[in-house]
Amino acid sequence: MKFSVLHSLGHDGNTGRSDAGRSSADRSRTDRNAIRSRTEKTAGDVPKPDTPDRRTVSRSSVSRSDVSRSSVSSDMIASTVRQVTDADPDVAREAQELAERFRLNKPRITKHPDLPPVIHQIIVEAQERMNTEMRWYHDLTPDDKNQLNIVAETAVANFVDWYRESKDAIERASAVTPELPRPRTDEIFFVAPLEFTKSISLNQVVELTRFIVDSTEANVSRFAEPGMEQATLNAMMYYSREVAFSAANVYASSAQARGDWDARLEALTIADLLDGTASHQVASRLNLLGWHGEFACFAVAGVLSHTGDISLSLAHRHVRQAVRTLGGECLVSEHDDLTVLLIDPRRGDHSDHNDHSMEPDDFVQALLPLFDSSPVCVGPLKENLPGASYTIRAAVHSRQAAKCLANVPRPLRADDVLPERALLGDDDARRELYENVYKVLRGDDDHNPLLLTLSTFLRSGNALDVTARELNVHPNTVRYRLKRSVEVTGWDPMNPREAYVLLTAIKIGLMLDD
Repeated sequence: MKFSVLHSLGHDGNTGRSDAGRSSADRSRTDRNAIRSRTEKTAGDVPKPDTPDRRTVSRSSVSRSDVSRSSVSSDMIASTVRQVTDADPDVAREAQELAERFRLNKPRITKHPDLPPVIHQIIVEAQERMNTEMRWYHDLTPDDKNQLNIVAETAVANFVDWYRESKDAIERASAVTPELPRPRTDEIFFVAPLEFTKSISLNQVVELTRFIVDSTEANVSRFAEPGMEQATLNAMMYYSREVAFSAANVYASSAQARGDWDARLEALTIADLLDGTASHQVASRLNLLGWHGEFACFAVAGVLSHTGDISLSLAHRHVRQAVRTLGGECLVSEHDDLTVLLIDPRRGDHSDHNDHSMEPDDFVQALLPLFDSSPVCVGPLKENLPGASYTIRAAVHSRQAAKCLANVPRPLRADDVLPERALLGDDDARRELYENVYKVLRGDDDHNPLLLTLSTFLRSGNALDVTARELNVHPNTVRYRLKRSVEVTGWDPMNPREAYVLLTAIKIGLMLDD
């Protein structure tokens, strides 16, 4: 089996023994038979696939997909080959290289590229200076520092290759001109994993590039041919510009990928919370977005001022910046025609307000200028995942209920439109009216005089005398009970709007108690 795969990738299976008396074909055939014999003895449990004549199999006929479909794993091949090739170092080495080709999860590149001795010495000196002059470089972990050095050395090695290939054009060019062949600089960053862009910022890459360029420019006489110093400097300038563009492209692509992923996570999370889903999957998404542990939050729903997708994206950025300036953190998502924000007023740690004394009103006032003239609705301050679901639903339903109001306050608070939300079918609003108004008035007595007096007063058109006559009590008793209802509910029946809230709560309570 080992020989079959090795030969199909272009290896002849020669063990390196001296057989001068035989032709190359005889030696190859004898060696193949010997290896096959030993493989059958030590790897009898490995199945033999049906293969065509080995003489007709080319290197390109065995691909990674073919090997992955085989019933023999790379580890099995490597283990078997090690058993049968202990006496043949060359075959063992080739087999080990073959096994490494089969591995899908390859480690990051840790081998430094080969550089001319003079240039290598210049780079080493530059790295030693960076370690003392750049604090961020000095503080890197050994792994990140090594990976960054490999990227820099790869860039220099590619420059050397490009310079050698383009030497004639560089000699003809008196300055940086379009006549110079464009170098391939994108592959420089392929040696580093995607996580490289998280631990090393674009500014740091640019600073490193500038440092390396300055170091090589200062030592150009050490490696440039006599009379070619200026041409070499021009080539370095042109090449470093291309490296900078490639770095910007890599980091922009990485940032866009992370931004798109975070935006999808935020949209999915807010959509689930709006639907009332507060499962562990939603908690996991919040954790990925940086919302760990317990938190307090409130929601804002409105329409941001924008004229298109680009201006909407900028508006999202301004929202995040405004929230973070006050010491909070937020999630932003578009739901139908609304922008929905979920804000934690005490999560941020990078603001000027280290005491975290900011209240939801402070955030709302800072955000109002970013919205258009339509109603901006604010949900109540709640805690953790169930509270996040509650406040988002409250803010969105309040936005839908705002059209029922003659004069809409700015901002419109969800607690101010409880009756309208209940009419829309908002179970949270109905439950709040029942629990916080009706049950407080009723207490443990279905015939509580407080509830009876208030309901009679509201049904009679808010007339004290009519209520007193119907209940057969003194008007002062009615006044006392109405005052008491304000104390226990917070809603004043003398105010027409608040009287409507109380009447809706009593009707909901009577229906739910039936």
